[in-house]
Amino acid sequence: MTARDVVHAFYAAGAAGDLAALMALFDLNAVWDNRIDDNPLGGRFEGLQDIREKLLEPLFEYLPQGIETEVERIISNSGTVVCLNTGRGDTVDGQRFEKRYVHVFDCADGLIVGVTEFRS
Repeated sequence: MTARDVVHAFYAAGAAGDLAALMALFDLNAVWDNRIDDNPLGGRFEGLQDIREKLLEPLFEYLPQGIETEVERIISNSGTVVCLNTGRGDTVDGQRFEKRYVHVFDCADGLIVGVTEFRS
């Protein structure tokens, strides 16, 4: 699977709300660096357990049906994929969620080893 394929699989799993499928795409020692200051899930998450427990589980508690991602632009070069996208979903309290993001994925051997996230 190419890095671009991994990223598309990541967004598909997110849209389905499939946490297990998402986690299967990450390397055991992956790092997620969320650089969005006003985000309660902001910060740096190191390792599979940290990413799952401190970022993705709370995210899916907030967006229980998943987060649909509309990819506006994707650029890839070997193991790095940069994606400008809009994430949408319905929150646990019935509000509509819609935000623009830039994700930078670093992949190796068919797995995500790093994500850097910015709000666009």
